[in-house]
Amino acid sequence: MPVIVLLLVALVATAFTRQFAAARRSSDRRLGEATVGGQSGGTKAAQLSRMNSFALALLLGGMRGPLVMILWSTSESQKSERNLEDFDTKVEWIRMLQPEFDTVQIFQIWNKAYNISVQMASLSNKYLTIIDAIDYAHRVDVERPDSINIIYAIGSVYGDKLGDSNEKQYYSRRVREESLPHPQRQKLAENDPGYRRLQLDPVLDENGFVLPKYLKSTGVKLVDKDNPDDVYDGSELPFVKRFEPYPYGASPWAFAYNYRKRAQLLQRLANQKHAQLSEAVTDSRPGADLKKWGEAEWDLGRRLELQAFDHPVPAERTEFEPLTAELDLQTPLNAAQKTKLEQAVYSYDLADRLWAAADKEYIDHLNRYKSNLQIYESHRDEMMAERQLISGDRDYLKAMLVAPNDRGPLLKSARQHYDRAVVHYALSILKYYVRDEGVVKAAFPPGVTPQNFSTTMGAQANKISAKDVLAVLGKSVDMMRQKDQQLAEEAVEYLTFLRRADARMKHLPQ
Repeated sequence: MPVIVLLLVALVATAFTRQFAAARRSSDRRLGEATVGGQSGGTKAAQLSRMNSFALALLLGGMRGPLVMILWSTSESQKSERNLEDFDTKVEWIRMLQPEFDTVQIFQIWNKAYNISVQMASLSNKYLTIIDAIDYAHRVDVERPDSINIIYAIGSVYGDKLGDSNEKQYYSRRVREESLPHPQRQKLAENDPGYRRLQLDPVLDENGFVLPKYLKSTGVKLVDKDNPDDVYDGSELPFVKRFEPYPYGASPWAFAYNYRKRAQLLQRLANQKHAQLSEAVTDSRPGADLKKWGEAEWDLGRRLELQAFDHPVPAERTEFEPLTAELDLQTPLNAAQKTKLEQAVYSYDLADRLWAAADKEYIDHLNRYKSNLQIYESHRDEMMAERQLISGDRDYLKAMLVAPNDRGPLLKSARQHYDRAVVHYALSILKYYVRDEGVVKAAFPPGVTPQNFSTTMGAQANKISAKDVLAVLGKSVDMMRQKDQQLAEEAVEYLTFLRRADARMKHLPQ
């Protein structure tokens, strides 16, 4: 009995000191620091209303430490035992008991998105668990706005989980569909104890433009003097807007790029540091996300081509390429096929814009972190080849969609892009995957070596003929085969893309 009385006295006494400290902290908050009750105060009140009175007393009193330890221990035990009853409630309590510890929040976001989602049997339930992790992260963001750790974590769930996991085709389709206007399936209010999110909220209007509420500044304004277009204003989706409209919905990578670009600017302009990542990694992610986003659009474009002409979709990505490489320009198209090809054209065009932006991001990053030059030089070369290939594909399909008399400029442009794609892929193979000194000496032009390739043969990418570079490549590959040397897997992929471009050019006028 005396212990209980002592605990009750401690609860009452510490409530006053806790409120006083919280008020002092919120009166002088900087970017990334926790607020008391979030931006409006209503969200936290609604969440607290779900707790029973004893738990609420513990939350506000001096028993926070013991309660946190109990909650951590029991929630992790439940996860290991695959017993998820009340798991979300315990995680939510941990969030509110430790709002100032970003590493705690990062772990719980990751925990829900990965460890808990994998325990779900169906893809639908896995997806709902992942978007619940995003919801959790947004609740933290409300209480701790402009925190590099939380904003980066949101981007990571969108990109690394929804955009790049084994189930990414299903997840990406859901995100694209749900980013567009749609009726809400969940009829319960968010503060209802039985509420569970059943889909993402729409972020685009009927024309594919970002809704104004996601572009509203919070009053913060940080501008990169070297890149005036890079502005951090506290709005939710400022960098999704950069590539609108999205008539077919936005990819998970659009959101990954948006949030990790915001995190990058908080590092650059607000001097915030991520709790777990190096500055170089945080700074590099927007460029990498744009590259991945472009690849996702490229993949979607290929799938749409295959679907339009009733080809089965192979398991391996490189097996997509030859199936439509020989597509005849004179192929008659029905309405359904035209719809598929129009969307493919959109995806290819968007991929080209994304890779152009990614290249600028890489250049900016390398100006700050020169030690990463070798890592990202190959990424930039790869994107240049990809841009030429998909630009050729875009113009080829556009030519199929217009009247024969209007095809001339499109066919000419497609040939030019395919020709440069052949050159860029061939140069990349020679630059990165031919290393044998004997082969280099015999097959490369005089004076050209892997060490000076970028400033010699590689620098002629816009001038050298496809015939000349293919002659060097062919001789190099033949000599490697004679020496029983195998091309790297990446080089074999490049040859697949090169052959597609060459096959398409055979259908184009000289």
